[in-house]
Amino acid sequence: MANNIFQSEQQPPRANINIGLDDLTDVKCDECGSEYFRVVMLMKRLSPLVSPTGKEQVMPLQIFRCDDCGHVNEVFIPKRQLKE
Repeated sequence: MANNIFQSEQQPPRANINIGLDDLTDVKCDECGSEYFRVVMLMKRLSPLVSPTGKEQVMPLQIFRCDDCGHVNEVFIPKRQLKE
C-alpha cells in the first residue's frame, strides 16, 4: 500500500457537540453596551507589487459596528489595523 502524502495534513474527526443559546455569552459594545451590531466594510488597498494581477486592487474586509453608537470594538478590527 502506497503512503498517502496528504495523511499528515488530515485532521482528526470532530466530536458532535450540542451548543445551546444558554452556553453563549453576549458581545456588547465597549462604548455604550448595546448588543446590536451592523455589518460594515473596511476597505484596504493592495499594492501592485504584491497583487496577483500586477495592478492595484481594493479589497473589502467585513467588520461589525455598533448599531446604536457606531463604535467598532477592538476585537472586530484586524490585528494589523490596530497598529496604525
